[in-house]
Amino acid sequence: MDKRTYFHDILSFLGSNVTVTVCNLAIGIILSRFLGAAGFGFYSVIIVVPIIVIGFTQLGIRRSAIYHIGNKILPEEHIVSALFILLLWTSALSIIICGLVYFFAATQPYDPLIIVLVLLTIPLLLSNIFAGGVFLGKEDIRRASFLNAGPTMITLLLTIVFVWVLKMSVLGAFIAIALANLFMFLFSYRSIVGRYHYSITWKYHEHIIKSMVKLGLVNAIAIFVMQLNYRLDILMLKKLSVLEEVGFYSLAMQIAEQLWHIPYAIENVVLSRSANSKDNEFVHKTVASMFRVSLLIGLVLSIVIFFTAPFIVPWVFGDEFIQSVPMIQVVLPGILILVGFRILNSRLTGMGKPQIAIYTFVPALIINFVLNLFLIPVYGGIGAAWSTNVSYAVGSIFFIVIYARQVKMPLTTIFKFRKSDFYFFRDIKGLWKLKHRTT
Repeated sequence: MDKRTYFHDILSFLGSNVTVTVCNLAIGIILSRFLGAAGFGFYSVIIVVPIIVIGFTQLGIRRSAIYHIGNKILPEEHIVSALFILLLWTSALSIIICGLVYFFAATQPYDPLIIVLVLLTIPLLLSNIFAGGVFLGKEDIRRASFLNAGPTMITLLLTIVFVWVLKMSVLGAFIAIALANLFMFLFSYRSIVGRYHYSITWKYHEHIIKSMVKLGLVNAIAIFVMQLNYRLDILMLKKLSVLEEVGFYSLAMQIAEQLWHIPYAIENVVLSRSANSKDNEFVHKTVASMFRVSLLIGLVLSIVIFFTAPFIVPWVFGDEFIQSVPMIQVVLPGILILVGFRILNSRLTGMGKPQIAIYTFVPALIINFVLNLFLIPVYGGIGAAWSTNVSYAVGSIFFIVIYARQVKMPLTTIFKFRKSDFYFFRDIKGLWKLKHRTT
């Protein structure tokens, strides 16, 4: 595998995330236009369940796979074989939990066909999550980037077919997701077996599975806490408000969370490099620089979203969703604060210390829950947005303080901008000029 710079790897993931952003925006437009606020709220309530459940039941195996493959201590073929066994376990667990949630939590019965389709899609989602761990563990950023963008691209095309053309409403939206993840599963399997020439066996490598699950469980708890923090608002809005309010808030979060594509691009590269690198000092300094630049880019984009949302949302999504605009504007500070957290957290996770996120965001989750209880009944989606801001701020501040101690780097060093931080923009300019000279 050819060694590439941080810049090229980040640019690769950033390109895939831009694709994801554009496709998600288009999917949101189609769903909001053809489903309406109530239908979009119904769709959001269904899809949030597997998102939260998978966040825990995947057992953090993706990040554990990155760490184990990157460290090159155990045979890769055995690690990948263990992943297939773990895929069966986690799929069964996820399906059972989601099924129980749908059965007992619904105030009104869901469409059985939709629920069956969602449950059958879960193993495909998990297989692509695990495959991403293999690609990143091997520093195969190109395939990891394609796996990141592929499901969303295919989902958009199929959403056009099933929701727009065939008018299949919410069922069509979930058929699109299921088929998209099936196609990407076939790509992942062919890459792992064909490209890397792994001979997959069903032999039970007990020490490998225990090692992966031990580290993975801590990752899983951290991911679950974060996912619950992200989606708790939607679940509580459904209980404490009306379905239309869920639709408005879901769209607001979908738009505001596009800021996370910046740290997500960096996060995956840092995870991969941290697992493979032995030069900790260099990685610490590089991650701190990425942290500062990402906050700056995120701030600029937040300002753009804040001032353009009142014009773009009704024009793109329809006048019905004008109520999403103030929710977008209110929640932007919290989303921006979490940009920095996600980058620094990827470094500690790559070092095998995912538990720090748990220590800092469990209290934040409790704060989010309590504030939602008081604010949602009075202010609806706006109250949920303020709860999110406070929760994200508290968790991120505590995390950054602990991170500084873990890497033995003063807070002033982490936040102080340097001339070298802006080499990233210089590299972009240089790459742009090179591209135009060769075309």
